[in-house]
Amino acid sequence: MSDFDAHPLAPDPDPRGRTVRTYLVWAVLVSVLCFLPLGLVAVVYGLQASRAVTDGDLARARRRGRVARRWIIAALIVGLLVDLLLAGVFALLGAYSS
Repeated sequence: MSDFDAHPLAPDPDPRGRTVRTYLVWAVLVSVLCFLPLGLVAVVYGLQASRAVTDGDLARARRRGRVARRWIIAALIVGLLVDLLLAGVFALLGAYSS
């Protein structure tokens, strides 16, 4: 398969045959669905990882991808905690009683 046959959005494999994960899609999803401030940080690192893959710097892409994954996990946890806190406050205020 030549370089022209490869899908333009597919991650480039590293020399050992593994693909470099940028986590960009997950970062966008977690910023929209969970917690926007931390999700936007994850999006920035995902974009940096994607740019590093495009530049051919796979080591930097791997590092930025790991940082993006950490921010994704943090945004997911904080988002769930905020949702639970809001549900508890609404329950205490009687919003769920009939």
